[in-house]
Amino acid sequence: MKIHIISTINGLENEGMRNIATHLSREFEKEHTVTYSSLKDVPSIIRNGRKSDITLVFARLVKSVYYMLRFLRPFLNKICVVCVQPVSDEFSTLNCKHKVADYCLALCKSDAEKAFDDSIIHTFPVGINTEKFKVNIDSRQELCEKLNLPTDKTIVLHVGHCSKGRYLEEMVTLDKSKYHPIIIASGMFDDDDTIKTLQDGGVDLRFGFVENIEDYYNCADVYFFPTKSSEFVISVPLSCMEALSCGTPVVAYKSFDKLSLIKTTDSKAFVLIDTLQELPDAVDNAKLLKSESSYLYNPENWSAVSDDIISALNNILE
Repeated sequence: MKIHIISTINGLENEGMRNIATHLSREFEKEHTVTYSSLKDVPSIIRNGRKSDITLVFARLVKSVYYMLRFLRPFLNKICVVCVQPVSDEFSTLNCKHKVADYCLALCKSDAEKAFDDSIIHTFPVGINTEKFKVNIDSRQELCEKLNLPTDKTIVLHVGHCSKGRYLEEMVTLDKSKYHPIIIASGMFDDDDTIKTLQDGGVDLRFGFVENIEDYYNCADVYFFPTKSSEFVISVPLSCMEALSCGTPVVAYKSFDKLSLIKTTDSKAFVLIDTLQELPDAVDNAKLLKSESSYLYNPENWSAVSDDIISALNNILE
């Protein structure tokens, strides 16, 4: 199959959509011909799209992407959009009037069903490299020393980007004499006010892509996921899965109900809260649940996810 991918892939796995696009592209390349175009390079999109059986679009489905696809549709063969967050209302309304995609791959069906007919939506799971993200309790003390992390405080970790709306500022409220809140920030979508609040509030903020991010998950006592809305994060957060795979329990808000899409071996893997006032007690309770084995139930690797998607794409190309 000749696959054309429209994305902002840069070889790094430092953001949800890009992480998924990077992993799937690597798998596709093993057996198929894959070409790439950036979202803004229209000549490249037309050139590569014409020579390909199908074009996969890894982008948030908003109004501007709709109009881009409407313009490009006559030049491309089949178009498949990849939906990892709820489709915007504007895209949904426009697409219901004039369809711009032949197929939709979605992490969560409810994210896409307002915009696309049920018959063209295929849900796929998030993959995870369980050889990379695994429990390493025996080396925790050594890892903490290597990463300059304390061993006499409860380490509360978050991995992601410092944009508005993710509620990372809530980590400032943790008592620094008892807890060590740390954020590994991708450096993407950064908001200066958020960064200042975190730094002024004593949060250990470290920027940039970390190749061995699993070391941080293993050092952490608890993973904190403060986001309350799908507007600011993909529907199945990879960071939560990676933490769970390393045996680290997750504290999160009940309002982000899509966390239920992550299947775990124990319901205690998630400690859910309603309000910020519950955070300290939730962290203390979650800390006791640090596991010597993965909390993920029967996770898929990226190769299996790729095979599932290729099978679905073959069906629409027949």
